Amino acid sequence: MISLAANLKEALLNEPLLKSTYQRVNVLVTTPSFTTIPAVEFDREQSSDLFHFLFPSEENSHVSYNVLRRSGIAIVFGLDRNIRKLLLDDYPRARFYASASTLVEFFSDKSVGAGHKQMYVYLHDKEMTVYCFHEGRMLFVNTYQVNSVNDCQYYIMNVWEQFGYDQLDDSIEIVSDNDQSQLLADKIQNFIKKVHLIDRSEDFRETITHGSKVIPYDLQTLLVCGY
Repeated sequence: MISLAANLKEALLNEPLLKSTYQRVNVLVTTPSFTTIPAVEFDREQSSDLFHFLFPSEENSHVSYNVLRRSGIAIVFGLDRNIRKLLLDDYPRARFYASASTLVEFFSDKSVGAGHKQMYVYLHDKEMTVYCFHEGRMLFVNTYQVNSVNDCQYYIMNVWEQFGYDQLDDSIEIVSDNDQSQLLADKIQNFIKKVHLIDRSEDFRETITHGSKVIPYDLQTLLVCGY
């Protein structure tokens, strides 16, 4: 199996789109290796030590962080050093953002004015990330390794119970980069009244993507989060 670094190197050498000149380059890092810290408690000098304490197997990761002013938190995340170097060799001024950072900001805005607690579930590449909010304030975020819709249901119901969500009043919204969102919604509706599939065309109607199902959902949120 060809490594991600080898694939990336090949793409950077041969893909015309990646050889063009850009005024600004944003790199979105989709990784389960991240943690959140209240912005008032965040110390960038300690971010690397904290990350490697929480993720000891990520010793070859370069540690980055995003401070989310609107949400009042910082997200500390890792990216393989070799991959980061390849990208910086071609794009020296590239800016790196965790997928979780853009989604926290985006879902935080969506949850304002709802009047109840909301859970957002994003399915992607055998992983599921769960985001919990109440009136724009983040309560919880975590990524789970999942192999089936039953795994998703198990983790969702555990988080739902842990944070005291109400089965009649609170809601869950689901979005997926594969075809599992409807199946998961059908299962969850056996226990939760307010279950919705996120409408990409509505969320991104004013962007150049117009909610395309081909482009990953987290990448589209990067276009509307002001980075």
